[in-house]
Amino acid sequence: MLLLSIGLLWAGRVESTVATTLDFIYVNANTGEAAGGHTALRLGSTVFHFQFFPQGRFLLVRESWSHFHYVYNELRNRSVFIDRVPLTPEVYTRLRHHFTGLLIQQQQNLDQLQEAEIQQQLLTQLADGVEQLELETIGLFDPESIEDIDMRSLHQRVRHELGDHFLSDRYQQVERKLANLAAEPEQQTHGVSWAARLQGLLLEREFFQSMEAGVSLAPESVVESSAGAPNLTSEQRQVLERYRGKLATSVIGLLQSRRPDRARSLMLQTARYLIVSRSLANGALLTLDPFSSRAIRVSVEQKRELQGLHTQLQYDAAQAQRSFFKEATHPDIAYAILESSLGRLHEIAQTLLHGSSVRVEPGILLPARKGAVSVTGLPFVRARLPALAAENAAKLSQLRQQVDRQYAYELIHRNCATELLHALNSAFIDRIIGQRELGGWMAPDAGLAFIPSQFHTQIAERFPVQEKKVLPSRRLRQLEVMYQSGGALQIWLRESNTFSSTLYTPRTEDTPFLFFTDDTLLLRPILGITNILWGAASSVGGIFTLPIDGGERLHQGLRGMFYSLPELVFSNIRKGTYGFAETATAGP
Repeated sequence: MLLLSIGLLWAGRVESTVATTLDFIYVNANTGEAAGGHTALRLGSTVFHFQFFPQGRFLLVRESWSHFHYVYNELRNRSVFIDRVPLTPEVYTRLRHHFTGLLIQQQQNLDQLQEAEIQQQLLTQLADGVEQLELETIGLFDPESIEDIDMRSLHQRVRHELGDHFLSDRYQQVERKLANLAAEPEQQTHGVSWAARLQGLLLEREFFQSMEAGVSLAPESVVESSAGAPNLTSEQRQVLERYRGKLATSVIGLLQSRRPDRARSLMLQTARYLIVSRSLANGALLTLDPFSSRAIRVSVEQKRELQGLHTQLQYDAAQAQRSFFKEATHPDIAYAILESSLGRLHEIAQTLLHGSSVRVEPGILLPARKGAVSVTGLPFVRARLPALAAENAAKLSQLRQQVDRQYAYELIHRNCATELLHALNSAFIDRIIGQRELGGWMAPDAGLAFIPSQFHTQIAERFPVQEKKVLPSRRLRQLEVMYQSGGALQIWLRESNTFSSTLYTPRTEDTPFLFFTDDTLLLRPILGITNILWGAASSVGGIFTLPIDGGERLHQGLRGMFYSLPELVFSNIRKGTYGFAETATAGP
């Protein structure tokens, strides 16, 4: 629920200084999944677009314009074309809210599936007779470290405001509910599954036990300040003091709440109370490790590739820190973004120092470290659990199929262009109203609109474009600067190939090629033939290295030939890309 609030409130804030326009964005092609080009919409400083994710899902994504521009124009070396359509402030605001609503609905669907998967794991473990269950957020605390001064302080405040016996009475209630629930496993009660109720009660029991014992945070759940980080200023300390008070109030409110999901929020807000308290005691900003068990660990072969990323994340973290210490209306949201930013920065910094892999997880992260919970002594009717697990597994399968269908990718009918138009058009009751308020209209099946380049062409024909802007790719931009110094022919000869170019270093993901063809038209077929022969030569060499590299060179050579084929008909896909280490800028 907190993640949904972050999406709704933060993304819905509209800067009064931003022009009220709808910007249609087209990013031209490059290798890999970018071979067909890409489309996006920009509202103010926020970009909405669709991306392909693991498990075959095609999802709506929201990110800042600065990040989008940095990745596509700088790192991916692709030119960006912008068609700006004027909007009234009312329509502009409606579109921002509409796209935020679509994101929230998408997140709710994915969260529902994720919860069902967690509950299935729980049921399967119980049916197998497991006595220790792994549950999220519990791993934020260290059960061996007790009598923590900050936890004791929070404990005393709860007793002061809710009464001396409130916590013990609630703990006894939870114990009775757990015993009754274990003895009577039913698939669903009042719309909440048996596994979900069990999970919530186990978390709540763990919370009461942790508070009573005065447990501290687990060392591995704490993100230390970056080296050389400045001490907190007096103004920053005041902000953190206020936020700590707000967190304590939040914990007390959750204890009085009847929300079925309150246990997880109780654990998270308590952990944040402890880390903010520790920050104030240490005089330096600390946060929780935001990565969950769903994070993917990726091997790092060349650490130099992370240097530029580290610089970019430092920039993002500094921005998030400034925003948090200035935010007065929604500090929880600003803190969650700060927590996520500092966590990512710390992960890269640790990998640069002494790691060989890095954790990767998309979106705004919320701390959810798993920990073990004992279920010994609960009167489970074990004989009934396998049937319950089987029934839940059938429902989980149906839910997974439903989500997979809803967020499936299809080359023609469900791609970055068609889904973007579906999302935009659904903001209006019908075509007549949409056309009146947007000034134009384009259906997803209009002509060849499913092709990103044709999408870009038709936008100018169907909408009242106020302004057109082109942001040349990184290489073309740098080449133009070189030309201004004179000696254009000499510069072109040097920069036209991957051997002598000073603007580009060959990368495996770009596939083998010899000549750039994105800055020439008449010579493109001739250079394309050369590139095909170069790719073929690499493929032949790949046959001999097959036992060593498992066919990687052969595969890359064939891909290189494929990306060179369009050059024979005066078209271009491949432009070369850049790594973070080759990028001097941190953000645009």
